[in-house]
Amino acid sequence: MLWRGMRKRCPRCGGRRLFDGWYHMKPRCPTCGVKFERESGFFLGAYLINYGITALCLGAVMVALIVRLATDAQGSIIPFLVAGGSVAVIVPLVSYPFGKTVWAAIDLVMRPLDAAEEAEALLARQDAGRRDSG
Repeated sequence: MLWRGMRKRCPRCGGRRLFDGWYHMKPRCPTCGVKFERESGFFLGAYLINYGITALCLGAVMVALIVRLATDAQGSIIPFLVAGGSVAVIVPLVSYPFGKTVWAAIDLVMRPLDAAEEAEALLARQDAGRRDSG
């Protein structure tokens, strides 16, 4: 499930096309019908994943800066400030959809779908099939 989430796929079935654009996730998987936002505030975990990825990347920039200053105390920190600023802006924008699908996978691993959610997903998939064929 986590591997599917890391590839921006449905953690349940591996289906694609979960996003309308880069940032807007569909409410349900178009393939299996599973509802992604299972409760209010569900995607708070996705923001934590996104923050963690960004913090790790910024940490790598900081380690590079420390190594540079340890070997050359007179070296300029401007390239590291630019790199850190770029990382702080670009990494969250790029990793946002992956954070959402990875969080959906983590949630499904920790809380598998109950019978009512399985039935709801099946009905949503059948309804979508009727709309597509009709």
